[in-house]
Amino acid sequence: MKRPIAVPIVLPAITALLIITSCETNNNDPIDPGTSTTELLSKRVSDPPLIDGIIDAIWDESQVLLTETVVPSVDYDNFQGYVGDGTEVKIRSMYDDTFIYFLAEWKDGKQDASRETWYFDPADKKWKQESRYPQFDQDGNKIREPFYEDKFAILYNIDNSVVGWNTASCYASCHSVPEEQKVRHYTREGEFIDMWHWKSVRTEPNGQIDDQYQSYVEGGGNGRHSDDKMSGGYSNNIQTLTVTGTSEDVTVPLYYIPERGSYFWITEEEIDNFVAKKITAVDSDGVLSVEGGGIINPNTENKYQRDGEAVGIFGIPSIYTAKLSGSRGDISSSASYTGEGWILEFKRKLTVDSSMGVNGDKQDVDFGSLEDQVFGIGVFDNAAIAHSIKPGLLLRFEE
Repeated sequence: MKRPIAVPIVLPAITALLIITSCETNNNDPIDPGTSTTELLSKRVSDPPLIDGIIDAIWDESQVLLTETVVPSVDYDNFQGYVGDGTEVKIRSMYDDTFIYFLAEWKDGKQDASRETWYFDPADKKWKQESRYPQFDQDGNKIREPFYEDKFAILYNIDNSVVGWNTASCYASCHSVPEEQKVRHYTREGEFIDMWHWKSVRTEPNGQIDDQYQSYVEGGGNGRHSDDKMSGGYSNNIQTLTVTGTSEDVTVPLYYIPERGSYFWITEEEIDNFVAKKITAVDSDGVLSVEGGGIINPNTENKYQRDGEAVGIFGIPSIYTAKLSGSRGDISSSASYTGEGWILEFKRKLTVDSSMGVNGDKQDVDFGSLEDQVFGIGVFDNAAIAHSIKPGLLLRFEE
């Protein structure tokens, strides 16, 4: 009796059918774009995300760059208290015919916005500002936290001009200045770095990232500069007045907003619309006179004084700010704090008019060719200078 010989043929056919059916079933499932620890793949899109500080569903289609930053061991005063700190950072990117878009997320257990806030010290009847640096006792123990803002930075090599950038990236321009106990950024002659510097207090109220750059400065000075601007920016909310009836000069705030509590910046619009009032005089008790009439008596209103580890509710902001125009205002942003960290969305044109700055310096990276770009990032957690970093990351563009 002959045995059937169809089985070896039928089984593969059934198997193939099952495989095809399974693939067809999964065709409508979302495709995981994947995660990388070193590369950021910018996805080509025709319908870009809205820059509003909210993560749109379209971001799920982009690859995630997942990395960790750390504050390097730099033996200088302005890094004391931060070395070894760091955080987890996620970045995604998209681009269309005109713009490149980014979404950055990082963990941060506290929103820091009380940047060098003004307070009144009843002990000597003087107006003072909180320090941007942590305070330590003689044994090196931290006794008071800094009063600053949260920040984020991303740096690019303009025209591949910086030697060693592909291995060191942002570290390539970081140089110590022992006699100043500081770390400064400067490059060799002919080297240029584009630095996008988001500042939660000084620029985010205007929906912008501060577009800056680094270049060579003769003598090795600080090579960090701001891009050219036509108007806008931020200024220190400070002035020097002579104490009434004396020859003593003291520093006091320039503007304040009456009865507003827990605010950390003043906008140009608030000044122009007289929401913010100008301070015009100060007496020997620290009482301030206000333009248009009225006074601030911080001796009887103790909410202008320190409240333990914090400043009082009526602490006065250290800056006033206005929307930037010109090259310095090229980057639009929107950020939100979630209670566990920051969400920051931002965009810039692929190609901008890279005007020439100090000494003819080129100010902006050009993405128009869609070439790979090595970059580095920095996270500033309530820090003026010290920041956690991750160099040697790669931006690529999807075809």
